[in-house]
Amino acid sequence: IISTTCVLLGLFSSLHLCSGKFGTPITDDVSKLSVLKQNIPSDYEIPVGYIPKEVAGTCWVVLNIYPLERSLEKLAGMFGAMSPNRDDINVFVTMLKSLRLTFDHEELETAMQVFQCHYREKSLLSGLYFDYTRDLLLAATQGTSSFSCKPQPCLNHRQTAEGQEESRKYRWLKSSSLLLVLIPFTACIVLIVWQVKSGRNLIACNTSNGQTASPDMIPTVSVSIPLQTLTHADDSQPMGEAVSEHESG
Repeated sequence: IISTTCVLLGLFSSLHLCSGKFGTPITDDVSKLSVLKQNIPSDYEIPVGYIPKEVAGTCWVVLNIYPLERSLEKLAGMFGAMSPNRDDINVFVTMLKSLRLTFDHEELETAMQVFQCHYREKSLLSGLYFDYTRDLLLAATQGTSSFSCKPQPCLNHRQTAEGQEESRKYRWLKSSSLLLVLIPFTACIVLIVWQVKSGRNLIACNTSNGQTASPDMIPTVSVSIPLQTLTHADDSQPMGEAVSEHESG
């Protein structure tokens, strides 16, 4: 508790904060940013929310102070409790928190809500990230920040990089859902076609089998004529002729 109190008193005395105004730059503390740039890999990306200067105007420091403070807190949490990087980062977290407390809380919250649509989420390389932190701190010490700026009209999210990414995700989700519908539908069609073809092949097979077996399956009728009847018929004919000749004679 004593050490924390000393650090806060040192920060307040060095910043000379009074009536919401900022003092001179803290060159000793800002120089620690170069140490952090050397200790953290240059290809390491750090996420941060921010509003560009051309959009925020004179409210640039006011609108970006809390998002940077939150980003630094997350970055400090990635290091161990005994890490010197964590201690150096916490110095800037405490500094930004002290600067933020000089503003009226309701005015700050209102300004952030008014500019809500202009905030961007981006991952900066460690070098650019700490350069951005240095620029924000130096601008804060110049006392040029105020709440008198007016927000620009909100841009269409599809025209920004974030909006384009969201649009791509939406299209991907839409195509995925369409595929989920088309796959079962296509499977049903293939199954129906396969059943129809199988039925046709079965009918054709039965027809060909019927045509092949028809000659063998034709019933044959055999008529037996007794030979004795034919013999009597042959014998009766001359006798009839003899009778007719006898009568005529």
